[in-house]
Amino acid sequence: MRIVNIALVSAALLAFTPSVGSAQEKKIHFNIGGGPTFVMGDLADRFETGWGPALGLTFDANPKVAFQFEYAYRWFQIPDEADAALGLLDANHQMHQLSGNVIFNLTQPDSPVRFYIAAGPGMYNRKVEITRYAGNGVVCDPWYYVCGTYPIEAVLGSRGGWDFGINVGAGVGFGLGDSGEFYIESKFHQVWGPEITSPGGGGGNADGQYLPLTFGFRF
Repeated sequence: MRIVNIALVSAALLAFTPSVGSAQEKKIHFNIGGGPTFVMGDLADRFETGWGPALGLTFDANPKVAFQFEYAYRWFQIPDEADAALGLLDANHQMHQLSGNVIFNLTQPDSPVRFYIAAGPGMYNRKVEITRYAGNGVVCDPWYYVCGTYPIEAVLGSRGGWDFGINVGAGVGFGLGDSGEFYIESKFHQVWGPEITSPGGGGGNADGQYLPLTFGFRF
């Protein structure tokens, strides 16, 4: 019975472990990861560090260049300090990221550690959800997607839309078996947002800068 168990385990391992030859010929890879996302610039004064998962599909054009499509979801909470500036305000910021990247491998294909850089354009669906507001009646902040006079006690609802952006960054991957990899990467995202203005003037643009730190696995 023990021999049978060993044989079954060995067969399972072989089934999930491609040979070296098949790993070298593999052109399509799937990655899944997640981690914290740091907000930068003026956006950092409105929201705390966020978090969320990321999924990607990569096609290897050659050993040095690959093309990746990536989706990521990120969620941010408003800090407690915001209450002092605007009154009692409960809000969150959510972002859906769709990006296409070109990846340049900086090491040889047979290296146990892979260093790479990545860059590309993307579309970002950003939404700010204000769930409670009790203040002086005036809220004008482009990063909350609101600018105007509101009731002293109100739920301002959800505002947002699709914005264009770019990302650039780098990562390192550690080989796992013949085809797997554990990776750590960080890419800076610049997103250009709309102009938010009030009827009486004022406001600004809702540009945002994000720096996610992602830990994940690539197969």
